[in-house]
Amino acid sequence: MSPAEHGFRVLAPWYVCERGGFDRFDPRALAPALQKYDSAGFVPRLLVDPRASLRFDPAEDVWSYPVPVALGDRGPGRARFATHQLVRTGLRKLYQPSHDRFYAVVIELFCDRPGLPRPQSSEGLDVGFVLRRRRMELTAPPQVLRRLAGRLTQELLGAERAAAGVPMSEARDVLRADLTRTRFEGDNRELLDQVGLEAHTEAWMAGPAGGQWRPLGAAAPPGRPADREQEFPMWRLPPRSGDCPDRPPPPARSLWFGLVPVSSGDHDDLGAPKLDAQSVYELACFVRRPARPGHERCPVVTSWSEPTEGFRLAAFYDPEGTKNRKVSLTLPDLRAVAARAGAPPGSGGVAVTSPPGSQLAFDPGGGTPSGGSVGGTTARTCTFALEIFMIVAFFLFSMFLPIVVFLFQLWWLLALRFCLPPSVEAIAALKAYFAGGGTLSAMGAEERAELDVLLGTPGAAARLQDPGSGFADEDGDDLLDALLPPPPGPVPRPEPETSPPDPLCGSGA
Repeated sequence: MSPAEHGFRVLAPWYVCERGGFDRFDPRALAPALQKYDSAGFVPRLLVDPRASLRFDPAEDVWSYPVPVALGDRGPGRARFATHQLVRTGLRKLYQPSHDRFYAVVIELFCDRPGLPRPQSSEGLDVGFVLRRRRMELTAPPQVLRRLAGRLTQELLGAERAAAGVPMSEARDVLRADLTRTRFEGDNRELLDQVGLEAHTEAWMAGPAGGQWRPLGAAAPPGRPADREQEFPMWRLPPRSGDCPDRPPPPARSLWFGLVPVSSGDHDDLGAPKLDAQSVYELACFVRRPARPGHERCPVVTSWSEPTEGFRLAAFYDPEGTKNRKVSLTLPDLRAVAARAGAPPGSGGVAVTSPPGSQLAFDPGGGTPSGGSVGGTTARTCTFALEIFMIVAFFLFSMFLPIVVFLFQLWWLLALRFCLPPSVEAIAALKAYFAGGGTLSAMGAEERAELDVLLGTPGAAARLQDPGSGFADEDGDDLLDALLPPPPGPVPRPEPETSPPDPLCGSGA
């Protein structure tokens, strides 16, 4: 191969090396960089300055799993409601766009020659990345897996009590996420020797018949049309002119970025989703250069990066993701809707068509529906004001929320609800009551009424007094703390990454 036909080295960008205190020859520079943002409009910022991303939070940007916490081990206030505690592993977690989190993968290209010089041109290069899935199969008696998962939980939490009750459904996930800890392996060698571990990487192969995960390099099943691994594009970042004040601009770097897919509507042949919240994924970047004119018979030169760190995807309802985004709704004003009812109907609204044989009719029974029928000989279209749907939907939510709380004893749901402004009178009265030594069981009708106001449900306080509710007499103050709005203050924002100076501005390395 001539010097002009050399391959490439696909490494982490220079600023990642600068932050970590190593150079491009260090093994830590082999993996592409994942970068986090909190806005869908991050690409213009990335183009202006690729260093300007957000730090990965060691507490939130890692996969975690819940373990039960005994009532006596819970903390005060809102923590009194937390029946479980999250155990955090060392596995990266990427959130959904609905969580206001977005990700890019960034690489820097070098010529695969001694000294790793920078390429002079990117003309004709095809740069992209693939998304792959890591599979780790564990075979061992269930009791061995449970003991290992429990011990790992103990180590991660630093408390033996928290390891109790790791369900078998999560034991395998726990071990897959963090089984590579050196000290843990040494301390638990007798159990690990009983575990059969088989790891392999799968590629998403897409073609006319759809897509499927298949072991990397495996041939397509017989009868399946030809397919190939799905690829995602990357784009070159423009050179920056303002990095070296009072100096000539440095030689252009070959930095490239791609948008990390964290959701997909694709499914495999069996109907399983392409992406889920249980699997571990990784990215691998490539550079492909076709043969030069006149050398079309020569093979295409493709250079691959090492894979990124493994990561899992947050579920759509991941509580650490949903807390990042607030959705505000205002219910319809019943007075305005009532006034509108006296005016001629407009053309707007929600038109609902019931096909023949699909029209429901029933007797509301004064609030207790009974008896109904399905009929209709022709399609029927009814137009409803949008406000009706919102009013009825919120009524049903308000009605069923306390039913769910009481029926399943999910008292922690109360800590996820607060109203602004709260009832100042109810708070003052209950604070005075509990400060004077009052207890839940001794509450009279007046205190129960005040607590019902804060809970938003008549009769809720009486149910809390029931011995079967799980609340002790002294829990009244903690219950009150959970129902109060959070203290005012700025919303915590992710910390930005540092922006180290470009070393090309100095030594020219």
